[in-house]
Amino acid sequence: MKQMKLLVLLISLGVFFSLPVLAAWDITQLPPGFTVADPGGPVELEGKVLFYLRVNSKVDTAQKRAQTLSASILKLAEDPLFSPKKITVRDSELSSDIMAGDKILYPLWEFEARVMGKPANELAREDADKIRQAIAAYQKEHSLRNLIIRIGKTVLALFALIILVILVNRGMRHLNRAILASDRIRSVKLGEFEFFTADRIKAVITSAVKMVRVLIILVLLYSYFHLGLSFFPATQGYALRLYESLFGAVGAMGEAIWRQTPSLVFLAVLFFITRYVLKTLRFFFEQVGAGKVTVAGLDTEVAPITYRIVKLLVLAFVAVIAYPYIPGSESSAFKGISIFLGVLFSLGSSSAIANLIAGVSLTYMRSFRIGDVIKVGDSTGVVLERRLYITRLKTFKNEVITIPNGIILTSHVTNLSQEVKKGDGLILHTSVTIGYDAPWETVHHLLIEAANRTKHVLKSPSPFVLQTALNDFYVAYELNAYTDAPEIMPWVYGELHKNIQNTFNEGGVEIMSPHHTQIRDGNHTTIPADYLPPDYEAPAIRIANMEHNGKKENT
Repeated sequence: MKQMKLLVLLISLGVFFSLPVLAAWDITQLPPGFTVADPGGPVELEGKVLFYLRVNSKVDTAQKRAQTLSASILKLAEDPLFSPKKITVRDSELSSDIMAGDKILYPLWEFEARVMGKPANELAREDADKIRQAIAAYQKEHSLRNLIIRIGKTVLALFALIILVILVNRGMRHLNRAILASDRIRSVKLGEFEFFTADRIKAVITSAVKMVRVLIILVLLYSYFHLGLSFFPATQGYALRLYESLFGAVGAMGEAIWRQTPSLVFLAVLFFITRYVLKTLRFFFEQVGAGKVTVAGLDTEVAPITYRIVKLLVLAFVAVIAYPYIPGSESSAFKGISIFLGVLFSLGSSSAIANLIAGVSLTYMRSFRIGDVIKVGDSTGVVLERRLYITRLKTFKNEVITIPNGIILTSHVTNLSQEVKKGDGLILHTSVTIGYDAPWETVHHLLIEAANRTKHVLKSPSPFVLQTALNDFYVAYELNAYTDAPEIMPWVYGELHKNIQNTFNEGGVEIMSPHHTQIRDGNHTTIPADYLPPDYEAPAIRIANMEHNGKKENT
C-alpha cells in the first residue's frame, strides 16, 4: 500500500513538473526537415483544383506530393468499379488518414493541418468529401451515356457548320451577282476626268464581300472547334485555352490601345494639322507654278521641286515630334529595327542620295528645262523628263536615254535651246574647202545663198561666212547660219548641205580640195650620201611622147 502511494506521488510530481514543458510546446511547429510551401501544391482532377498541400517534406516538395496524390485520385476515378463511398477517414494519434478502401490515399499529419489552421480530423474530412465529389463527377462525365450524347452534339454541330457555310457561300454569290448587275453604281468623275469607273468600283465591292465571307467562315470554324472541344471533359481545358488565346489577345490589344489613347489622340491631331499645312503649301506653290503668285528668286519652273523639298522637311520635322508618341517606340525591338533600317538605307542608297542631291542642284542651277535640246557627253537630244534622280533625253534617232543626275552634274552640259528662247537663235555651221582659183567673194555669195534657201534658217541675224584656214592648196570656208529649230537640227543640216551643192553647181564652182604632186624624176634620192657612189648625180626629168585617142602628147 505504501508502494502504491509512492508511485502515485511520483507520477503526480512528474506531471506537475512537465506542465511548463507541455505549455511551451507549439503544435504548429514543424519537425526538422519539414518547411511551409507558399502557395503550396494544388491537388486537382482534370484541371479542377480540389485543395492545396502546404508542407514540403524531407523527400518531396509540396508540388511533387500534390502531383502524386492527383495521379492516385485520377487512377481511382478512371476505375469504373471504384465507388466514391470508399473514400473514408481514419484517425490516429499523430494523423488523420484519408483512405481509399483499406489503403491509405493520403496521410494528413497534425502539424500539417495546424499549418492550414484547422485540426487534422476536421481538415481530413473536408478533403475526403472533396475527393468523393470529384470522383463521382468524373465518373458521371465519363460514362458511356454521356459520351454518346457528346458525340451526338458534335455531329449536330458539324451538320450545322456545313449548312451555315453553304448558306453563307450562296448568299455571298447572290450578293456579288446583284452588285455586278446593278446599274445604280456609277463612275466617280470630276468634270470630264473619270477617277473610278463603275466596273472598278464593283470589283472593289465584290472583293470586300469575299473578304467578309472568309471572315464569317473563319468565325464559324472557330465556334465549331470551341464547342466540339468543350463537349468532352478531356478537351475542355483546350477549349478554354482556345477561348483565352483569341479573346485574351483581343482583350490585350484593346487594353494596349486604351493605354495608348492619349498618344494616339496626339498623333491624330498632329496628322490633321500636318495634312492642313501640306495642303496650304501645295496650294501656294501651285499658284507660284501657274504664275499667279510672284516670289523673288523663285521661278515658276522650280516651284514643284521646291514644294517637294519643303514637304520633305515638314514630314521630317513631324516625324521627330511624333516618334516618342508612337506605340512601342521605346521597346528594344522597335529601336533595333530602326537602327537596322537606317544602316541598310545608308549602305544601299549612297548613289541614290548623290543623284537626288544632283537633281536638286540641277533644278536650281537651271542648266536646262523640259523641251530643251541639250548635249551631255556623247548624247544629244530633247529633254523629255527631269526627276530628282534621273533625266530622260529623246535623241534625233528617236532613242530615249536615261541619265543619272549625278553624271549630268559632273559632265559638261551644252544647251542648244537657251539662246533660241531668248530670240538670238542657234548658230549652225558647216565647212567646205575650195581651191585658190575660185574668187572668195563668189564662194561667200554662194554659201549665203544656200543658207537663205534653207527652211528654219533665220534671215535675221543674217548668215555669214568665215575663212577659217589658208591651206597649201585650198581655202577652208565656214558657213554660219542662225536657226530657231534646234530640235530638228539634223534635218536642217541635211537641207543646208543640199542647197550648198545646188548653189555651187549653179555658180560653176567645184567643191574640191586640189592637191599638187611632183613625179620622182629629177629629185635627189633619199639614200644617205655615205651609201651613194662618189659620182652620183640627181637624174634629169624625162619627157616622153604618148599617144592618146590618136594624138601625141608630151609627158
